[in-house]
Parts: sequence; structure tokens; C-alpha cells
Amino acid sequence: MYSCLTPESATPIKLSRNRQHVLPLGHLAFAYLWYVPYAAVRTRRLPAQLALVPLAIGSQFPDMIDKPLAYLGILPYGRSLAHSVFAFALCSLTLWWVGHQLRDRWQADSRIEWVRRVTPAAFVLGYASHLIGDSYRFLLAGEFWSARFLVYPLVSLPTSPADDIPPWIRLFNIYRDMGAHPQLALIGVAGVVFVGLRARHYWNTRQTLEADSR
Repeated sequence: MYSCLTPESATPIKLSRNRQHVLPLGHLAFAYLWYVPYAAVRTRRLPAQLALVPLAIGSQFPDMIDKPLAYLGILPYGRSLAHSVFAFALCSLTLWWVGHQLRDRWQADSRIEWVRRVTPAAFVLGYASHLIGDSYRFLLAGEFWSARFLVYPLVSLPTSPADDIPPWIRLFNIYRDMGAHPQLALIGVAGVVFVGLRARHYWNTRQTLEADSR
């Protein structure tokens, strides 16, 4: 259990660890389940394998920035700078601008050009899914003050004893007992969807090759 103090009251507000935190694999699964319908609507294809790399990076990006910097004492809280919608907007616009500037640098059918095309959307979707995963419970419950990290630095943030623990130690402790992972069902659903889509792709490819060989 963690506690923090609001400016209006000196009474500690205790928050459940499982309620407060989506863990890394949970963020990754959540991002993938967001990206599948996007890919289906946008390209009407199986999610591109290359896009899964920037998607995975985007899904972890806020924690990759904020957790280490909070541990080093540079940021006040493990959800602050990169968990802000302002940082999200800046990173997203920058990535889209860079991608646009790199247009026509490579052949249209080259691997690096495909990476350039899919990276901005995949990263942004992964990033957005992280912020939603961390805040949606608070927002749906009307606990807007608990989601105030979304507008950092416009408001002050609490401190957490967990930020005094090295992030890599926290990850080790979390994943020593995978069976207790609070997003285990979500990870399972994402795994089933991934395997199912890959199996469907393999089957369709095999059917096409067999038809062409006749």
C-alpha cells in the first residue's frame, strides 16, 4: 500500500498497489490489443511485425523515463514528466514531423521505408495506451485528482516509497511470481490473439501457395 497527501488535507490516501499500477507486460498486452484493430482498419492486414517494435517501446516509454529519473531524485514521482499529456503531445508531434521529413529517402518497397511508415502510429498508440492504462480506473471512478500526473507540471505530485527502490529491482521482485501478476488475464488474451492471428496468416499463406502451385 502507498500513501500520499493531497494539498487539501493532511489525511493519508491509501492506494492499492494493484489498483494503482499496470505492470510492464500488462502495458505491452494492452498496447497490442489496441494496435490490432487499428491495423485491421488502417491496412486491413495482420499487424506488421516491424511495427511491434515501436509499439512495444511506446508502451513502456513513460516508465522508461520517469521511473529511473524519480529513483535518481530528478523527478518528484514515478509518474510525472513522461506521463503528462503535454509530453505525449510533444513526443507524438516530433515523431510525426521526423517521419514526414524522411519521406522519399528510401525506395518504397525497402524495409527501412516500411519502418518509417509504421513507426509514428505504432509508437503513439503504444504511448497513448500506457497513459490510458495508468489513468482510466481513476477517471472512470471520478477520482480526477489521483490522475493529476496527466497534467504535470501544472499540479504538484506526491512522493512514493517505491521510487526509492531501483527500477530493475522492482521488476525482478514483480516477476518472481508471474502467477500473481494483476494483468495476467489481459496478457493471456493478447497472447491468444497474437498466436491466433499468426496461425491464420500461416494458414492463408499456405492455402495461397497451394492454389498457385496447381
